[in-house]
Amino acid sequence: MSRRGGVSSHLVRRTISASAAARLSVRLWLKFGATQLTPILLSDPIRNRDEIRADQQRARDAVRAAQERTRIEALTELGLTAADAALFTVIYYGITVPPSDLPGVVRQEDYGEVTEAECRIALTNCFARGWLQVIDEPARKRIVSELQKGGVLGPVYGLPDVGGVDFTDSGAGLWRRLVERCWPAKGFSDYTDVVHEKTAHYFRTEAVAVAAMEEIRGGDEVVAVTGPAPVGPWRVQWWRRFPEGYRIDLEERRQWQGRGGGGGETCFLDRTVRSADPNRLLDILDRHNVALAEWLLLQSMESGSFRNSVVNLARDAAKSGSRYLGVTVSDEQCREGLEACLRYGWLRVVDQHATDEIRTLLGADSAHLALPRTAENRPQECCYAFDPLHPDKLVPKPFPGTYWLGKIDFSPVGAVLYRTISAEWLGCDWEDALLVSRGYYWEEHRYCAAEEGFECVVEEHIAKGTRVLASRVVSIGPWCARWWDRFPAGFRLELELGEP
Repeated sequence: MSRRGGVSSHLVRRTISASAAARLSVRLWLKFGATQLTPILLSDPIRNRDEIRADQQRARDAVRAAQERTRIEALTELGLTAADAALFTVIYYGITVPPSDLPGVVRQEDYGEVTEAECRIALTNCFARGWLQVIDEPARKRIVSELQKGGVLGPVYGLPDVGGVDFTDSGAGLWRRLVERCWPAKGFSDYTDVVHEKTAHYFRTEAVAVAAMEEIRGGDEVVAVTGPAPVGPWRVQWWRRFPEGYRIDLEERRQWQGRGGGGGETCFLDRTVRSADPNRLLDILDRHNVALAEWLLLQSMESGSFRNSVVNLARDAAKSGSRYLGVTVSDEQCREGLEACLRYGWLRVVDQHATDEIRTLLGADSAHLALPRTAENRPQECCYAFDPLHPDKLVPKPFPGTYWLGKIDFSPVGAVLYRTISAEWLGCDWEDALLVSRGYYWEEHRYCAAEEGFECVVEEHIAKGTRVLASRVVSIGPWCARWWDRFPAGFRLELELGEP
């Protein structure tokens, strides 16, 4: 399954005043049923974190209610069902899979509160109405010919996969009308294509590193792959230390892949590993006197759920039980599990003492930090503040160090418990399935119909701690983000970026 644009590069629409919207509408997250995000504002430095978050939540609730009203009205006007819209959203994100798989993808990716059965019925209806099609070789060749005849640059997100479901011209037109109705400022959204990237990958054993190199070498985009080189003792998160490890370096060049989110740090456990025998897991949990809901909360820390929202944390943990283990655990059970984990000292609310403890631990250890931000609990994010010289303008700023206090994380004893149970359940080599990488150089192209769409892009990178090595804007002629999403003219922002 391909997902052009990146799995973790969700585009965010800023909710700001009408006078500033045209200049600051840089990101767009077109997802039905999702919460439209507001910027993380630090407009008053003396306000505490809880007040800021309360304001953000109120803003999100208001936006969500307005978005839902607009969505329902738009669907009714266009004669679409919620399941139709969910299918359209998946296709918009470039997930071009066979018809038999598409409804399941909607359910798995949670694109709208619709069932898989509803999506199967909607898919049949969309085919019958000529809104969707299955791409075959003649259709793909016809698309290429149309773009070449029109001198159209792109598509930024590549051509559709043969055998996958995609829009027809009629369906694409209907999607555009829906977007214009729900997101009238879409013309100021930009599209990202990372065309050159250098990445370091880390592995627990030399054998796993060598196997990864052999697999990587077969890629069409690979320019060079070197290693494996021993790194000695190393850490991923602050709580995960290995006595030895190996690094390989990968250089890739690509174009028209719509790859977003160049650079940055990545660490996650291959999902297939977590789908091991759940009955065996339950037996192991019983021996350690750990309830299933408590385990799901511990496991959520592996997924990067370093957050302060108890409701979201409990909800996501409950979903993970159903998705990966096939067990049903309620949100309420997970909330109680979270309270228990905090009471037992397995998880903790991060305060200044915990932060100092982590800094002391890392500072006293010579182990290599493969992912420095991850190890230090410093997500690569930024906040926004109103420019004192331009009160209607938001500008990106680095987060203050205290902002991350109050979130939920492992305690040292909780991390040991989690790793011990995982090893008993999945085997002593279970952490070989960790995917650990850090992009340290990349060239990023941004495309937009209006040059204003690039405003604050460079500043955002700087606020996140990225080094901007070069930047320029060039004018381009006809171009398209996807083969059906075309613009008569536009601009390209070309960036060279690197990690500190």
